Amino acid sequence: MSPLFTVDRTGDTPIYRQIADQLRSAIASGQLPPGAQLPTVRQLAQELSVTRLTVQNAYADLQSGGWIESTVGRGTFVSEQAPMQLHWRAASRSPTPALVIGDILQMGQAQGIRSFASASPDPSLFPETKFWECLEAQRSQTKIVVSYGAAQGDALLRSEFVAYLAERSVVAGPDEILVVSGVTQGLALVAQLTAQPGDCVLVEQPTYVGFLHLLRTQGLQPIAAPMDEEGPILEEVERLATAHRPRFFYTVPGFQNPTGYQMTTERRQRLLELAQRCNFYIVEDDIYSLMAYDAAPLPPIKALDRTERVFYITSFSKTLMPGLRLGMVMAPPPFRERLIAARIAADLGSPPLLQRTLAAFLHRGEFRRHLRQTIPTYRERRNAMLRALESFMPAGVTWTQPAGGFCCWLTLPRHPGMGDAPNLVLQQGWAVAPGNVFLADGNGDFHLRLCFGALTPDNIRQGVRLVSEVIRRQLAVEPPAPEMSGEWMPLV
Repeated sequence: MSPLFTVDRTGDTPIYRQIADQLRSAIASGQLPPGAQLPTVRQLAQELSVTRLTVQNAYADLQSGGWIESTVGRGTFVSEQAPMQLHWRAASRSPTPALVIGDILQMGQAQGIRSFASASPDPSLFPETKFWECLEAQRSQTKIVVSYGAAQGDALLRSEFVAYLAERSVVAGPDEILVVSGVTQGLALVAQLTAQPGDCVLVEQPTYVGFLHLLRTQGLQPIAAPMDEEGPILEEVERLATAHRPRFFYTVPGFQNPTGYQMTTERRQRLLELAQRCNFYIVEDDIYSLMAYDAAPLPPIKALDRTERVFYITSFSKTLMPGLRLGMVMAPPPFRERLIAARIAADLGSPPLLQRTLAAFLHRGEFRRHLRQTIPTYRERRNAMLRALESFMPAGVTWTQPAGGFCCWLTLPRHPGMGDAPNLVLQQGWAVAPGNVFLADGNGDFHLRLCFGALTPDNIRQGVRLVSEVIRRQLAVEPPAPEMSGEWMPLV
């Protein structure tokens, strides 16, 4: 604990206040998270060579401000309600996908922060009673669920996945499916098998920030393919594929993250034809497609695949719960054995207890029931988001009209103050994701991603109003005058 402190015995600031200030800073920055236990008064006094009264005064100061809580017989802990001084590191001049992912996860846990930043379902809608019943049912299979499972995934769960895929018009057998720890692990394994460091891969522009982070860690070069409301612009995809000879094209065709766009059936078919002609694979991330609010979801690209060009990946992180960390990959035949081998090298396999629980949940029809119950709620929240944007956003701001999923993509006026918007919004207790990390070229100061899944309609309206006020204020700020270089610059 003592490395947190630097006690100055010669200065004017009382030692108890130095201790309190440094603890307060450590808590606000997240270095000491909510629930962390602090040393006893005696322990800290001995470590710092100060009196117990000095430490008691420091703790009393922190407790009066709501930073810590003390319980007789248990000790002193950082308060769950302690304020945190958060900022978007990803809004800096040198953002990275890793920074924004870390920021989003941190802000999702921070007290007093309401978040548009995370594309997550609402935890309050989780069907806990039914899920715990399925978990409790595994007591009769204790010897199986406490042991290592099959590397390819539990046979019962893969059988349930076969039925799940059949409802999505995808024909598969259990041996064609690999169970993975969510879409991100599936993407990592596929990228590892299909490309080498330095290779080019095509991605939609904008695209899932987690995938851009994954590409960076594997040394792969993303090439941005522009898109419109109907999906990737295939003329550009063909031009880029011809120029760069990518290993694969990554797409989220069903209610894309971050735009919410749904690729049309025609473009899905033409993309398959283009992949065959230009000799690249399609990596299909189908995580959002069941979150459809205006019409039945389209069948995945994999359902149209007749030439084994598609790696199909999905999970239950958006439709059920992110913490489950279970999904599936279907790979073209030449890659299946290698994919299982790569999974064994990664972590041997997913926990059998959770796999059997999900299998029971699917088998009993609880997943379908959960979707029927939650889709109307998420539709209402999508509608609240669009109404609020229409009501409050200033002229010059545009946004997508998602027909499903959790994401809405805002395009802001090209004003230099827009890059400060995420941190200014955060100072008001709200988090929105800066757009720069969703673009392969990183030029995203003029975009924001707003996600509505975990917020009530009233909160959505309140949050959008605040974001719009920040944008209006930034638009009213005069941009700084350009520095004079000594050369004549024409006015443009």
